[in-house]
Amino acid sequence: MNSDLQNLIALETVDREIARLSDEVSTLPKRIAEIEHKLSDAKAQVEQAKNAIRMQESRRRQYESEIQSLQSKISKFRDQSLDVKTNEQYKALMHEIQFAEQEIRKNEDKILEIMEGNELLERQVKATESELKSQNAAVEKEKAEARILTEQDEKKLAELKAERGGLREGIGEGPLATYDRVARARKTGLAEAHSQLCGACHVMLRPQTWNELKSGEKLITCESCGRILYYDPAHEPPPAETSKKKAKKKTESEEVSESEAVIASSETEYPVH
Repeated sequence: MNSDLQNLIALETVDREIARLSDEVSTLPKRIAEIEHKLSDAKAQVEQAKNAIRMQESRRRQYESEIQSLQSKISKFRDQSLDVKTNEQYKALMHEIQFAEQEIRKNEDKILEIMEGNELLERQVKATESELKSQNAAVEKEKAEARILTEQDEKKLAELKAERGGLREGIGEGPLATYDRVARARKTGLAEAHSQLCGACHVMLRPQTWNELKSGEKLITCESCGRILYYDPAHEPPPAETSKKKAKKKTESEEVSESEAVIASSETEYPVH
């Protein structure tokens, strides 16, 4: 195989691994940031729930204070009822007492609603805080794993980049320029050919081009996608498999011919009027 082509094949393998590792290194911090963002959202929800509980508790204290005030009024009205001299004054005081008692019941109902709502909020807060604790532990573990993996990837990247530089120095200027140009446009600069087809764009190669490619003496590019082609006989199907396919096609062809002959004979014996 052409030495430039050998180096180009090795170069593309290295370039693909460099791209994979680079993506991995850049993706890990994003993944951690996403998890931390979710955690911050959950923490904000917990804080909002706690604020809501505090506000409801403040309202409950206001209602309790109002109840105490109403109870004081009722006590005062009862004391006054002992000193009234007319029936109308007594009825007016009883009316005030009834109104105050109704207000007390309303405030007690509101306090009950607040207590029930706060109980639900407190359960939610406890559940969320418990989940946050687990998530925090998972995030810290993932951060540690990400740091280790990033260090390993960066070390491997440095080795691959050094190897890449050596491979590029061993490739001719023209083939290297072609590889770089096509790789920039199509992500890959090479394509393996199989069964007279370009492995990337699947366009059929001319017989002469195919034969030249199989000889491996010079660089061949695909006329369709421009990629540098290479051929590996080890990846071709075994001859036995090819022979079986040809034999199968021949048998199918013979069966079709026999069927056509039978039909033709039938039409001769029994002409259609």
